[in-house]
Amino acid sequence: MLIEWGIMLVGYLYVGGMAGGAFMISAVADLLGKGKYRVLSKSGSYLSLVAILVGLVLLVLDLGRFRIDPLTALNSYINFPTSIVTVGTWIITAFMATSLLTSVLWLFNGSETIRKLLELAGLVLGGSTAAYTGLLLSFSGGRPFWGTPFLPWLFVISGTITGFAMLIVLIPLIAKLMPRAFGDFRDLFANKKEFAGMIHLGQKYIDILTVVELGLIVILVVAGNAYNSFQTAGLSLVFLAYMIIGLILPLGIGFYTRSPKIAGDGNSMMLLSFSGFAMILIGGFLLRYIMLFTGQILG
Repeated sequence: MLIEWGIMLVGYLYVGGMAGGAFMISAVADLLGKGKYRVLSKSGSYLSLVAILVGLVLLVLDLGRFRIDPLTALNSYINFPTSIVTVGTWIITAFMATSLLTSVLWLFNGSETIRKLLELAGLVLGGSTAAYTGLLLSFSGGRPFWGTPFLPWLFVISGTITGFAMLIVLIPLIAKLMPRAFGDFRDLFANKKEFAGMIHLGQKYIDILTVVELGLIVILVVAGNAYNSFQTAGLSLVFLAYMIIGLILPLGIGFYTRSPKIAGDGNSMMLLSFSGFAMILIGGFLLRYIMLFTGQILG
């Protein structure tokens, strides 16, 4: 058993997927929301930029364990499109540039037309970035466990869910920590009714995506015999923790917050929803930990 990829790469896979998912949600909210979800879109755009930068730092720190020629990073741009690493490098570079420009346009109230054109491109790049975190494992030679075609889709869905949850959590954080610089975040958070309504709508779509993720996991367990692999790798308890904390409990909370009793109580609904979002964020990390280490342990 040789563990080449450790916790740093887990972190990279996690925040990379979150970055792609957050940007996709941000773009859809801006393109289709008719200006109603501007703060949500801004939050997703800022989150995507910070997350992809953090992911690159984690990746560099992980690669730092090895002796790598400084030109290796430049070489990763050369073998396009025959190398999955090269394809991923170009995708992430383009996505980072798109996320940066979109965030700058949001921050300084730049051209709406240019912003929306960038968002259209970012929809593809964000989805590709989230998928690449799964494809990177799928194309790693000699690791049969990562060969399932469902893995990239699983990572895209999970990245979208964690990105969605985190960009909502980010709104009150920004509103509280930087109220003067981000007055629109402050105003939205102060308007409890409007903010609760946005959370209520977001929770609905998060629940739908969580059901899809749960379905993919069931397919992997039933058709792909994945649970036996987790047991062999000694990670069955971590898998169960992911299922309960990352999927089942948040899904239950999501359905409960839409009940008439809770939906009418904005404070209770928000408290429960944010508890579910925290579980989703933990679950997304556990998923990548399980998948990365199981594939390496089984060889």
